[in-house]
Amino acid sequence: MKKLDLTGNERFLVVRTDRIGDLVLSTPVPEAIKSRYPESRITMMVSSYAADVIKGNPNLDEVMVDDSGNKNRGIKGFFVLLRETRRRKFAVAILLKPTMRLAVLLFLAGVKHRIGTGFRFYQILFNQKVYMHRKVNLKHEVEYNLDMLRPLGIIPQRIIPIIYVDPQGEEFVHEIFNEFKITPEDTVVAIHPGSGNSSLNLPAKRFAEVADGLADKMNAKIVFTGSDKEKNLIDIIKKKMKYESFNLAGRTSIPQLVAVLQRCDVLISGSTGPMHLAAALGTPTVAIFSPVFSAGPIRWGPYGEGHQVILPPVPVCFECKSKSCPHYDCMEKIKPNQIISKVELVLKEKSKLKNIK
Repeated sequence: MKKLDLTGNERFLVVRTDRIGDLVLSTPVPEAIKSRYPESRITMMVSSYAADVIKGNPNLDEVMVDDSGNKNRGIKGFFVLLRETRRRKFAVAILLKPTMRLAVLLFLAGVKHRIGTGFRFYQILFNQKVYMHRKVNLKHEVEYNLDMLRPLGIIPQRIIPIIYVDPQGEEFVHEIFNEFKITPEDTVVAIHPGSGNSSLNLPAKRFAEVADGLADKMNAKIVFTGSDKEKNLIDIIKKKMKYESFNLAGRTSIPQLVAVLQRCDVLISGSTGPMHLAAALGTPTVAIFSPVFSAGPIRWGPYGEGHQVILPPVPVCFECKSKSCPHYDCMEKIKPNQIISKVELVLKEKSKLKNIK
């Protein structure tokens, strides 16, 4: 592949307009570009839903929002976004999550160098193609994202995703932990029991058993996080518990959730955006994955050191067939003590374990 001939002070556009976790795992891309071309100007186009994830990122000069559900919805909204993109006169665009709509956008915006996948019927709209099949899940999504920089001659070393805590989020944590009577000396375990329908997850009773076990064994303070839609799930979990716990579902913006996760000693979660947020903050995670291959930890696990992954003791499957599968109760096969042991392990590694009975 021939390297692009660049001056080093071009305007770059990095496009990733899907969910929170996907955006977190894309943050090494602008970092790699800025390291190679420090005089460049980098803009990232993101969804309105996830935009706060990259707030304060020093590798970005600007954030563009593709509000496809409102301002940029439909043909009229598309042309609004097209005018905004064309006006910025980008020299290079890297489309990390390919869609035909965005490929057409970059083509019509007149971006000189348009980098995209070579395995789509609309690949003709890209003049710099990277040929790879992500669905084979041979490596992590971070590494697939960085592979898209090959036409720029950038072959970066391993780059860990990083996100930044907003000062207002820190104020929120101070206030909410005072409300919960959580002190700096307490071991705080966050549990994010929802999955956002992205994967199979533990049943509510198992989360309750894990939370009680942690409270009993290490006197941990348990903080549940989740969206407004997950309040009921967490209420069900809390009713099955014998120890006190705290429910932040629906009470946090993304910057506030980021600050909460930074303050916690460990996060227990399925394969979710908050798992990637915690990992990017350096908060150890115990990540619980289903056996479904497309959602597996090779590609979607917490990236970096100090994390633990748990899978049920069943064969890998390529499609969840629910009760027609002989292992349909696979997530129930993960026992509370397995999860508690992993929590102890990651806390010991960070010398955070306190008050073990």
